[in-house]
Amino acid sequence: MSQNQWSLEKIKQYKEDTGQALLSDEQSLVLFGQDFGKLIQSQPVAVSAPQSIESLQSLILFSNQYHLPVTIRGNGLSQGGQSLPVPGGLTISMQSFNKTLDLSEDLIWVEANTSWKNLLEKSLVNNKAPYVLPYNCNLSVGGVLSAGGIGASSFKYGVINAYVSALEVVDGLGRKQIVEKNSPLFQACLSGQGRFGVITKACIQLRSVQPRVKTYSLVYADQNQWFEDIYKIQGKVDYMEIFCSPSIQGARLKEDKRVPMAYWLYGLHLSVEYDRHAENILGQLKPWNVLNIQEESILSYFLRHNSRFDMMKLTGQWDLLHPWYECFVPTSFLTGVLSQLLEELPLHYASLVHVVPIAKQKAGFMMLPDCDSICEFMILNPGVPYSLEKSCLKAIEDLDKHLLQNNGKRYLSGFLGTELPDNYWLKHFGEKYDSWVGLKKQYDPAGIFSSILHHI
Repeated sequence: MSQNQWSLEKIKQYKEDTGQALLSDEQSLVLFGQDFGKLIQSQPVAVSAPQSIESLQSLILFSNQYHLPVTIRGNGLSQGGQSLPVPGGLTISMQSFNKTLDLSEDLIWVEANTSWKNLLEKSLVNNKAPYVLPYNCNLSVGGVLSAGGIGASSFKYGVINAYVSALEVVDGLGRKQIVEKNSPLFQACLSGQGRFGVITKACIQLRSVQPRVKTYSLVYADQNQWFEDIYKIQGKVDYMEIFCSPSIQGARLKEDKRVPMAYWLYGLHLSVEYDRHAENILGQLKPWNVLNIQEESILSYFLRHNSRFDMMKLTGQWDLLHPWYECFVPTSFLTGVLSQLLEELPLHYASLVHVVPIAKQKAGFMMLPDCDSICEFMILNPGVPYSLEKSCLKAIEDLDKHLLQNNGKRYLSGFLGTELPDNYWLKHFGEKYDSWVGLKKQYDPAGIFSSILHHI
């Protein structure tokens, strides 16, 4: 385990030994001292922005030699400190590793900090796309693979990192390796949270897609009918987005205080790919209302959430707190408790609640409940004011009490909390915990790869 810290002396020595300077100006340290969540701050001692594999290897070799902690960072869109350094640590910014590389019939090589948007711009020329794309295609490929990755086609194909053919990785000993599915290092890096090595390149599997997408936006007042239609239509569509939205109906008394009350509506957005003609899929469904039907190019569909992110930045929400909650739960359990969960959630936090059916295809250390049918329960609030932080974190604690005790598994993308119990990772990884620990010792024996979320 890494015990030492970066110091001005070590920064100077690193420059003398390698000829490479590190960033240590105040602006850089502040910028890299927080992530998208804004809930945790931890400034690095310095920042390295390697421009090549060789310079990255030099940094890791130096860090390994002196047992100095480093944290890998792509775009910094984590919420729980995954991309923040431990005290005395250094941040490795991967921003220069952003090129799309070789495209073959069903595979594409990209550098780790390439965005999914840039990948698509190259692959769609051949009418190809990844099996599953994240909701935010501006995320880096390496960052998503390190977490897992969920999207609108996960109900059909599962987790994004199940569709990786190979990785180029620099491990904790500074060794560059090309690894495939039969390699323990390959499996360790997928959903590995940056603890085992630096993903520098990834080879993503592609599937054929049609050039256009037609989307049906349905709304339900009856939760049971909503769930019934979700599972009835899965075999007929290519993408699904499912959510619960509160319609505010004034205020009610609760513990001698007036709080907003809401009538919950249930959204179901169904999308199908097509070339010249899209089949009408509404005949067998029973929504309360059909709000909209629209057609667009497939790239426009894949980037559909960009307008939301632009609005978050325009209104200042992007710079607020993002205590996002993401948890995988058995569908049978969720259908029984969803109404209760919605009733108990504070509306200033649960402005929209997403439900994502998940097929069981996954890779690496992605943990899902051991059951036949799984959904992800998500709250992705666009921005919480600091004055409401405490109540939102209390809501996360309450959700964990409900869901983790009933075979739930947190997705390690959202905010997990600031003080995790000592046995948290043992419970999370279960029978994979020994592998989680053993592979760390094998590929990073000095324990240099660390973060605020994963200290060792």
